[in-house]
Amino acid sequence: MKLLKCVSTFLVSFILLGCSKDDNTPQALSQSDIQGGWFLVELNANEPTDLNNDGISNTNLRLETDCFSSMALNFENDTYTFIYPKLDFRGENNDELSCIDTLNTGSYSFENGTLTATTTIDNSTTTERVSVQLDNDRLKFTITRTQVNEYLDLGTSDNENADLETLEFIFEK
Repeated sequence: MKLLKCVSTFLVSFILLGCSKDDNTPQALSQSDIQGGWFLVELNANEPTDLNNDGISNTNLRLETDCFSSMALNFENDTYTFIYPKLDFRGENNDELSCIDTLNTGSYSFENGTLTATTTIDNSTTTERVSVQLDNDRLKFTITRTQVNEYLDLGTSDNENADLETLEFIFEK
């Protein structure tokens, strides 16, 4: 009986000491956490938008056009590649949408949840910073109105979609 009590006490102690309590403290992300290939699964606008002029607006712009289907990011060492569509609104009322995949490459760093990407295009260097969230295999970031206008080239457009304030990008590995 003493042996059974000793063994039981030992097992209970081992189980209790072997279990650590869950730590809900967010872990700091590092550059290695985002390395690899990421593919766009959602592109969410702050308001419903009708890019394809079919009379139906969506906040997820991937539902509006297949232009975003090949959008991808790849982070390796200190360099990145970004494939994205260059959108062009044409037609009498800017109601025709065309897109051409564009490739940007550059250097990046990732510290304290902030992704800093530097790209040189036509002898002009641009540095962008975005706050990144990583949730399981989903990488998320949001760009501001100024970046939206540069990305969609809406600055001089009369297109009805020129009022977008933010775009949230969600990529999966």
